[in-house]
Amino acid sequence: MAEINRIEDAYSWNITRLAEAFGFHRGTIRQRLNAAGVIPSGVRNGANVYALKDAGPAIFADVVVAGGVNPDELPPTEMRAWYQAQNERVKLEQTLRGLVVAEEVHREMGSLAKAVATTLDSLPDILERDCGLPGEAVDRVQSVIDSLRDQMYQRIIEDDELDGECAADQA
Repeated sequence: MAEINRIEDAYSWNITRLAEAFGFHRGTIRQRLNAAGVIPSGVRNGANVYALKDAGPAIFADVVVAGGVNPDELPPTEMRAWYQAQNERVKLEQTLRGLVVAEEVHREMGSLAKAVATTLDSLPDILERDCGLPGEAVDRVQSVIDSLRDQMYQRIIEDDELDGECAADQA
């Protein structure tokens, strides 16, 4: 647990701690804080921390616009305009590459994982053939690589499960 030097620090948490405390995915917490315009109250151990008095309402608030109005409560023409504006905002963010389509992210991450896996698969052979590494050392390298691949796989599975929970939370 983090060391608390000042009482104010007890009420300033990073995104991971907020997610754990409130049972949301870190991405959901980050998205809601950004959408509400909550600014960090400081930095602790290299991570932004947010005051609970600011973060709590942002995390649990309904979708609101700048004027504090729920778009579903607007008259039909204004509601339509609000949603059109949101669609245009999303298109602009995609154009500026601030928002990327999930399929593109999956494709790029898959390509990256494939490149890493291919390099890791050939590393023991290269070390043995080109560097003259003894068999015991090559075996050790192979076991470390296998462990790393298992860790990568577990992280992917955990992220997929958390993304599924996040989608269920938002539904």
